[in-house]
Amino acid sequence: MALLSIAQNAPVREQKPSANAATEYYQQQITEQVLKQLDKIDWNHVDRTTSGSGSVLYTIPVVVHVLHNYGPELVADTIIYNWIDKVNSYFLKTNPDTVNIIDKFKSVAASTQIQFKLATIDPYGNQTKGVEHVFTYLTYEPGNLDQAKINQWPQERYLNIWLVNTIPSGAGGVVLGDYYTPLEASYSPYYDGIIFNYETYPSYLDDGEIAYYFARYLNLPHPCNGYGHPLCADNDGIADTPPCDGEYYTCTNIYDTACDTPNVQNVMTNNTTCGIMFTYGQGQYMQNVLQLDFGNRDSLIAPYTFSATGMNQPMQDLAPVADFSVNFPFASHYPYWFACQAQNIIFKNESWNDTIVSAAWTFSNNADVPTSNSLTAVVNKFHQPGWVTVTLAATGNNTGTSELINSNAAFIADSIATNAFNYVQEFTPGSGMDKWPIFNYYRNNFKWQLANTGYFDNSSIEYTSYDTRTFPENTTGSPQGDIDDIFTPGFDLTVFSGECYLNFMSSGASFTTNIHNMNDSLEIDYSTNASTWYKLKVLKGEALDNKGAVSTPYTPSGPGDWVANSISLPIAAITPYTIFRFRYHPGANDTTGISSGNNFYLDHFNFNSFPESVAMIDKMPDGLSLLPNPTHGDSYVVIKDRSAIATASLVVTDITGKVVYETTSHSNTNNTRIEIPANVLLSKGLYLVHVITDNINQTEKLVVY
Repeated sequence: MALLSIAQNAPVREQKPSANAATEYYQQQITEQVLKQLDKIDWNHVDRTTSGSGSVLYTIPVVVHVLHNYGPELVADTIIYNWIDKVNSYFLKTNPDTVNIIDKFKSVAASTQIQFKLATIDPYGNQTKGVEHVFTYLTYEPGNLDQAKINQWPQERYLNIWLVNTIPSGAGGVVLGDYYTPLEASYSPYYDGIIFNYETYPSYLDDGEIAYYFARYLNLPHPCNGYGHPLCADNDGIADTPPCDGEYYTCTNIYDTACDTPNVQNVMTNNTTCGIMFTYGQGQYMQNVLQLDFGNRDSLIAPYTFSATGMNQPMQDLAPVADFSVNFPFASHYPYWFACQAQNIIFKNESWNDTIVSAAWTFSNNADVPTSNSLTAVVNKFHQPGWVTVTLAATGNNTGTSELINSNAAFIADSIATNAFNYVQEFTPGSGMDKWPIFNYYRNNFKWQLANTGYFDNSSIEYTSYDTRTFPENTTGSPQGDIDDIFTPGFDLTVFSGECYLNFMSSGASFTTNIHNMNDSLEIDYSTNASTWYKLKVLKGEALDNKGAVSTPYTPSGPGDWVANSISLPIAAITPYTIFRFRYHPGANDTTGISSGNNFYLDHFNFNSFPESVAMIDKMPDGLSLLPNPTHGDSYVVIKDRSAIATASLVVTDITGKVVYETTSHSNTNNTRIEIPANVLLSKGLYLVHVITDNINQTEKLVVY
């Protein structure tokens, strides 16, 4: 595997997977076989056999997987067709800029007699145009680039190409692409192919830089390499590629004679912005690779492959695939499908696979625009809360109509706020969960769902972060980069005149024992308009995974597995209408792409004037407790007594017996909370809290950290 940066003069950086001695020996044997065939060439007569007119000996089937989030990486299929044609022009020496080849190399510039053609039959025998659109977060920079190579078609029949939004940046600038050589394909076939940054379309159509990746896929070596090799070295064993001193030439010094005019115009030099030609010998090299059982390259041109992939027939005019996006902010890595009543939502026609000549839209939920025939986009508002159903029928030019019905296209929040006072959500069926929409944006198994376990009962909501994929399915599709949301109803929080806490219970575990690979996180945000979101808190590490590492799918087994969580809400969040969002980011091991997390559970969502640990007094038995304990802020003495408490005396001393705080509380209820303010607990360490009531005379230890 190798990466090439876009920046001028950026060197190729080889980054291969680990190969054992056997595969290295295999590489050596294959190289020797290819070079042995090249030795048979009569190089003295090359100039009479290289003028070629673009005739083709070998056709390689291609499929392009467009991985997208409805952003700029979702390029038009017509651009992909044009892009493949451009690559072929360099391989067949039909590119118009061959007129710029300098005299020294005109006699060896040649057609490779190899072309690439988009498949017209898919692996299941269906007609195709050799392009598929795949909606996925993996279009963005994943921790392990190979994990983005999803939906691979059989690599022994097709050259798989993936187009993504972002490839991890290299030292030389934005990385253009990544390829697998035949050797790498021999021991990692599930990653075989080429992956490109979408910026190759159309920025790099007018030079041979893209053709370079296709040639490396066919094992064509660089004509020279400046890394540790002597000056003017000839490293490819191909007689008609001259030696060179590294590959740091620019297009402005083509006639540098330090190494007998190095061929900077060759596609295989690292500075390929002026690469416009292959030599006759390079074409012979790649033809020989296609004759050998070398990473399944020979099967690409087998007669069965030629027929099974549709190389013997032209591209068919196929029916369209209806598709639309919903209010996607292209600057973000995720979609928004959540809105309030009477807010604008944009529905954009993203239908593909054919020329669309007409479209028919229908919208539910008392939409301002219930029907439309727009070919581009519809801006709509909805006045009925709940999930919106959108139907789009796309009609192609003489190919018929296809229809998409999406019953979860958007969720419209109820504009009537829910009173937050005494509100508790235990996530039981029928408990108002219709107002708690769950968004599994990318329709995978890493998602929120109701669970049959809980803190007080047998219900809660669970995020399934445990990775159930097995080999070879787990070689691609990492959860790294995924997001999943739960939205609450809008709450009226003005019923709390003073402090207001958002409280909930949670229980979670990780899969990994390495703290550096614990990459899951839960982000909690709020909004007053469902458009602008403000971060309240992020739980990660031990705050998220309170049960530590568990190697099997985690389920809490009892109340002791749960912890209390409380978020003191800022004044800006305490409004007549505030929505909260729980956004889970599943993580992964950066090396393997396998999930580092395990399942996470959330229960007993509520609002209170006290933190959850204090509010839970109603569930406690009679007696005295210090909550929270240990503490690094305020603490509360919580007294629960069957008889009404008239007076409670409180004395707090440090470990030496010095009184640091004392107070008396008068109450006529059996639940009494007495605050110990943080400003009296000035030093970390152990304190003694002594409480006297009519029925209680008790001393407890309080730890301040």
